[in-house]
Amino acid sequence: MTNRIRLRPAALRVFASAALAVLMAGAAGAQELTIGALYLDAQGFYGGIKKGIEAGAGDSSVRLLGQNSQGDAAKEAQFASTLIASKVSAIIMSPVSATASVPVVKQASEAGIPVICYNTCVNDEDAKKYVKALVTTDQFKLGYDVGLVAGDYFKGKGIDKPRFGILNCDVYEACVQRKAGFKKAVEETVPGVEWAADQAGFEPGKSTETATTMLTGDTAINAMFATTDNGTIGAIQGIMASGRQGQAVVFGNDISVQLAQYLINAPETLIATNGQQPQQMGKDSVAMALKAIKGEAIDTYLTIVPTEMFLSSDPDKVKAWLEARPDGIP
Repeated sequence: MTNRIRLRPAALRVFASAALAVLMAGAAGAQELTIGALYLDAQGFYGGIKKGIEAGAGDSSVRLLGQNSQGDAAKEAQFASTLIASKVSAIIMSPVSATASVPVVKQASEAGIPVICYNTCVNDEDAKKYVKALVTTDQFKLGYDVGLVAGDYFKGKGIDKPRFGILNCDVYEACVQRKAGFKKAVEETVPGVEWAADQAGFEPGKSTETATTMLTGDTAINAMFATTDNGTIGAIQGIMASGRQGQAVVFGNDISVQLAQYLINAPETLIATNGQQPQQMGKDSVAMALKAIKGEAIDTYLTIVPTEMFLSSDPDKVKAWLEARPDGIP
């Protein structure tokens, strides 16, 4: 004789509710998305990128795994390999190198993990094979627009042969484009421009040392251009350290709290800097990653985030930018 257990209606409801809860928990676990994010730095521009990515991931209930490669290809490879082994749903990164970063990007792609580049990417040929999308600034225009401001500045002062020192970050293709844009705009506006020195200068401290040496070694230099926020800060501090205030001015790329304060407090030294929007870049990168994960069509490989010019002659705009960022993150 078979024993049968009969459940009362109330017990049936409890049982059904418990079973549904288990199924929902299992489904939520199965559907959880994890995105790996690699940064080249932890502050300044990359601090803004990080905040934007975190905001985008939070809005979409995505678990985020972030690592700072500190511009080191070996660390980048180690972190990326860990993310791939963890089977993340996608990887968002600004590759350290257009060539040295290719193996990890290829490894992720071949593992079925979509790769989204922001700011920088690997070379075009490999990007077409292994990268789903690039979210960046028009790097040439970033330099070109501030170059127009620089040219007009010297034209307005009747100086037809400004002599420039440059602090570059040419290890990155994006920086090469910024410098090319800046030089083209200045040459179009002030054909007699002289390019006196062009050296690497994008690390805190080192960029100040390089700028100081450049300015003391060639006292005819009356202008500096830097392709990054750290380089722009270094150029300003180099002018101050060499006692060249009032004799040399700075034009830069990127915006930060420190640069905004220089625009307000040292308006005769820092004339202009063309800022990117890193938080928007971070959010857009997450949006592209989610599309790739879901298998949705990405309408265009390249997404360009607009830039914004900041001038010492417009302190109200600079102050408004600072007030909108009480946490100090650009």
